[in-house]
Amino acid sequence: MDNLPPGVLVDDAFLAPALTLLNDYCRTRREAQGLSDEQFVRLGILRVFGRCDSGRDFLQGQADMGQPLARSTWFDALQSNRRLELINELGGRSYEIFRRLLQDRDWLDAFPELEGRAVWAVDGHQIEHASHAALDTKGERVPVGTLYGLCLHTGLMRPLAPFQGDGVRRHEWPVFKKHFARWLRQDGGKLMPIVVADPAYIDVLFWAQQRLQRQAVMITREKENMKPTVISSNPFDSTDPVNRGVEADGLAGYTYAYLRRIVYCDPTSGERLVFITTEQSLRPGVIALLYLLRWKIEKAYDVSKNKLHQQKAWANGENANLIQAHFCALAHNLLTLFMATLEKEGLSETKLIKKETQRLHARPDSMRLPAQEMIHHAAQLSCQFIRLVRHCLFHKTSWQVAFPLFRSRLESYL
Repeated sequence: MDNLPPGVLVDDAFLAPALTLLNDYCRTRREAQGLSDEQFVRLGILRVFGRCDSGRDFLQGQADMGQPLARSTWFDALQSNRRLELINELGGRSYEIFRRLLQDRDWLDAFPELEGRAVWAVDGHQIEHASHAALDTKGERVPVGTLYGLCLHTGLMRPLAPFQGDGVRRHEWPVFKKHFARWLRQDGGKLMPIVVADPAYIDVLFWAQQRLQRQAVMITREKENMKPTVISSNPFDSTDPVNRGVEADGLAGYTYAYLRRIVYCDPTSGERLVFITTEQSLRPGVIALLYLLRWKIEKAYDVSKNKLHQQKAWANGENANLIQAHFCALAHNLLTLFMATLEKEGLSETKLIKKETQRLHARPDSMRLPAQEMIHHAAQLSCQFIRLVRHCLFHKTSWQVAFPLFRSRLESYL
């Protein structure tokens, strides 16, 4: 970068936000023998980027680069309660700091009614079990599943809790409900957060109580087998471009509670969708937009699985699974922060933005969605960008060499 000395290495600059927080702010940090906490965090992030087939593959790679680490030292650290507490604290603190650093990069800044309100897309994500994982009652091995939340303002990610693995199969919803209060305490916002989830998270009574207690509101899609009784109709401004596609906004009775019900027809596909929510103040078009933005968490999972190749658990045990989830989220957040830093230097995912702009302008006016076009910086991270970051992390590349490469990789396809 122009404001960094030529000798600064990309890997040092990329990891610096996390390592600075670790050394200056984490109370659980200790001076450990054999594998320091700083080494543990550095190695965990590199493990996410390493494209390794197994833990032994990763450790051999470290040894081949002149940085040997005993197998027992690494795997013991993945099972450690203290290391889990450390990476949990680092994840929470880094999320808070990164969120402040990304305030001027808000995807939703065109919607003033969402200012100051946390908006979370939540969903579960599964990866293959580790070798020698415990069997379930049917003699089968269970994929590792973890709940995550993705901030729809900044694109930052946080793990919530593991919901299955090590021979145990559980549905996401009971685990989410059990840990949701802790999630809210960590969020720390003054306004009621908005949770955007798929229909698997429908629990009418639970969400009605959350709103009455002023804890949170939810947005989801109505299930086909739900038989609501429409009670009343809410007036809305059909001339507002944000409300394009909204056909009805009303109050409907469901088992145990009344919910707001919005009927929406996607102008581009003609598909009719029905959203239900406990949120009462937002424009119906914003409700529809936030649910449609839920796909961003699916894209984040796609980046993790297919671009960072995090397809398999690193080790058995809940501690190891949760530590891996924290490292995956931290790597995702560092990439997001890194891209924001490049944007301040005049670089961006030009090729993706250009492609999306052409796609939007190719639609006739009757099929355009103004609300979606008002979203900023929501392009998915490209393979070329992630590959270049990986190469720089493992090959000790200086900014003097890397900066023109980033410009080239972000501007056009190979």
